[in-house]
Amino acid sequence: MQIDPADLSRRDAYALMISAIVPRAIAFVSTCDAAGRTNAAPFSYFTGVSYSPPSLLICSGRRRAGMKDTERNIIETREFVVNIVVEEIMEGVLIGGTDHPPHVSEIDLAGLSSAPAVKVKAPRILESPVNLECRLTQVVEVAGAAIIIGEIVWAHVRDDLMIPSASGGPGVIDVKKLRPIGRLGGDLYTTLGDILERARH
Repeated sequence: MQIDPADLSRRDAYALMISAIVPRAIAFVSTCDAAGRTNAAPFSYFTGVSYSPPSLLICSGRRRAGMKDTERNIIETREFVVNIVVEEIMEGVLIGGTDHPPHVSEIDLAGLSSAPAVKVKAPRILESPVNLECRLTQVVEVAGAAIIIGEIVWAHVRDDLMIPSASGGPGVIDVKKLRPIGRLGGDLYTTLGDILERARH
């Protein structure tokens, strides 16, 4: 089949993209507004962009009503926390992915536990085994969406996930123990499944 994106509705273009670009990591982003009200929402247009300084991005699509609460809070406070999604918090992630008024905390609604971050005011979610505290670097407006770039200023990783490094650094995260959840098309999600390791020559 040959498809011209110019012929697609916004909904059909979205459905095609999220079913073709798979699997995608999910950032469960926790923020607070200037008044301290908390918010959490999932974003599957999410990836790292640099390691010096360590930086990541999330992409926030716009609704007809305008900005999502997460984007508004990040612009207002210039801070956010990316919580890595694992199976144990999926129910909370799904709750966070539905629309709620700004004064409603998805963290509380989902029955998740929040804890203070070290360097930012946004809370981190304790049930997530990896929390990345971020400060806003840049917002880039692209085609009706906002690419939000943040510098990682502090990381929390559950101790049992770390594989020690021979170089003296903190090591790397054992993805087999982390067991992250990935986003597919529609309402489909995936676990890691088989892990392929590059052959060394």
